[in-house]
Amino acid sequence: MAGLARSRSPENPRRPVPPAPSSKWRARAGLLLLALAAYATSFGLGLAQDSVPIVTQDARVQTVSLDNVKLILEKNYWWPTSGDGLYRPVTTLSLLFNYAVLGNGPQASGYHAVNFMLHVLNVWLLFELALLLFGRRSPAFFAAALWAVHPIATEAVTNIIGRADLLAAMAVLGGLLLYIRSENRWAPAALFAIATAGVFAKENAAVLLGLMLLWDVCFAEGKSTVQRRWPSYAAVAASLLVLWGVRHEVLGSLPLPQLVYVDNPLRGAGFWSARGTALKAIGIDLCLLLWPVGLSCDRSFDQIPLATPGDPWAWLSLLVILSILAVALIRFRQDRLFFWLTGFFAITILPTSNLLIVIGATMAERFLYLPSVAFAVAIVALLDRMESRHATAAFAVLLVLYAGRTAVRNAAWNDDLTLATTDVSTAPRSFRLHDMLAKALYVKDARANIDRIIQEQEASWAILSALPPDRSTSAPPTFLGIYYATKTDFVSPAERKSWYQKSLQMLLRAREISRALEKAYDEQQRAQRGRLTARAAPDYLYLHLAETEMHLEDYADAVEALRYARGLNPLQLDAYDGLSIAYHALGQLPMVAVTLEAKAQVDGFQPATVRAIREIYQKMPDGACAFVEQGGQLQLNMACPRVRTDLCQAGSELVSAFTDARQPEEARRWRETAAQRYGCALQP
Repeated sequence: MAGLARSRSPENPRRPVPPAPSSKWRARAGLLLLALAAYATSFGLGLAQDSVPIVTQDARVQTVSLDNVKLILEKNYWWPTSGDGLYRPVTTLSLLFNYAVLGNGPQASGYHAVNFMLHVLNVWLLFELALLLFGRRSPAFFAAALWAVHPIATEAVTNIIGRADLLAAMAVLGGLLLYIRSENRWAPAALFAIATAGVFAKENAAVLLGLMLLWDVCFAEGKSTVQRRWPSYAAVAASLLVLWGVRHEVLGSLPLPQLVYVDNPLRGAGFWSARGTALKAIGIDLCLLLWPVGLSCDRSFDQIPLATPGDPWAWLSLLVILSILAVALIRFRQDRLFFWLTGFFAITILPTSNLLIVIGATMAERFLYLPSVAFAVAIVALLDRMESRHATAAFAVLLVLYAGRTAVRNAAWNDDLTLATTDVSTAPRSFRLHDMLAKALYVKDARANIDRIIQEQEASWAILSALPPDRSTSAPPTFLGIYYATKTDFVSPAERKSWYQKSLQMLLRAREISRALEKAYDEQQRAQRGRLTARAAPDYLYLHLAETEMHLEDYADAVEALRYARGLNPLQLDAYDGLSIAYHALGQLPMVAVTLEAKAQVDGFQPATVRAIREIYQKMPDGACAFVEQGGQLQLNMACPRVRTDLCQAGSELVSAFTDARQPEEARRWRETAAQRYGCALQP
């Protein structure tokens, strides 16, 4: 590795003579092998974290059809769940390609292979970009090699949903190279296509416009470059307008995203505290780039405490950042490369830094996938200025250490259990990691792991318990209540009541939190939309609360909880089953019949539901006429007064449930159905 004297500089702005094509292909092959050495351990892994629902539960990616493509283009990223605020159709289409075109289905290996190849393509793009920066093949190769194996990329490469980051980075690097190298009349059209695909893969690809300007500021041959190449700038800017317009069209009619304080506490912090914490997170990012040992998939509340006015880590991070910026500005004329690398890192990390706008997470390693390009090039540039033998040795050691760390880190991403088990020691104050570990242990073997499950869930809840209800989350206390109830299956009959009482205590606390969050979400909807269009509460909380209350023979309270659950999700059949049991225990047989008839209308009069209705009517004095035999089958007798009355009340229950769920069109449909089928005159 010789010095940088022959690389691009203000005194030598001409583009270097490119290496011969054969040497380029040898370099690309070498980069492929290096990346393969680092990521070979990822190909046999499974699915972890959000990759599980995204790959296995999104019906849009399971079959190639015009309807599915239309759904991908017209719905949000997490469809059918609404209100996530994300729209990434290119990423979802790539998963459709994996699932249905390649035939990978829910098997993870094909997705890992595609992610790996996307990463390799990005590494090759960086190699081409580094050739322009250094003017020589050797340092360009080393920079791309270092980025290819850096452990910080594992969350983007080994985690399937990192596909969005890989595609966005490809658009940014490919678009920047196209801008630099091509000035023909077709370049703006190609740039528009690349930039549009990038921002529809992930929003942070919007940084391409800033990187184009940065390149011209650092390396443009003449002051008129920006004016001369305005069509390229206009093309990329147009892609951002398209993104804004389509997002507004698709997401504008969906429920608002629910802001979750514990995912990113900066949401509720003051301006300076939030920015100080964001600076601390950038400081952690820089440390992880240099020494990627303490990697973690999650750093939610309370792993990174909010910054205080005297927080030393916030001030230290600010000092380091300002020092880097100052050196870049002072040495701009002498070292354009350092200025460009500083600008590249700043521009690419800014969208996820929480400095300009507060996003959904305080920090995440996948956010560093593109910014780490600047780090890899900077390390090689620094080593390139050392004496050749020492530089080569230092680079070789660094390459081996990073590749080895990546190979080891891959294994953590096999599934939620391995990931949470690995990361909970790195980020012990992250409530979500303890929660994730408890859930994974429960799925693996609830009986064998119940004590450890409770221990981890209690650790998760302990981190949150001091928060006010409207800043907490109901999930950890809900699941702790569920695990306490599960414990009753493994203890003596004499101990069960005490565990159910513990379960009830936690579920009631979860309900308190959920109600506070519902109120806050309603206020948010009124403020931003002027009306209430969605509910923000988990129905499973109320289902488990009712189950525990019934075990404690609190049937009236169970009815209240189940009716609330039905108002959150009227299609949740478990709520109807629970209500029929609770009403039966209270001796309210007419309400059992009404509830089962409401369920029957939802489930299409399944035979099991019809049999349950008949059994109830057999216990009622005026229910003898409830069924008649027609065509060899028993059917509800519409001439029976009891049946007609109950069906109308069941219709009223459904209208009320869908109204509570803020689904007025469904409520109207059920009202009309009751009128047409049974002659019911239900109040609007």
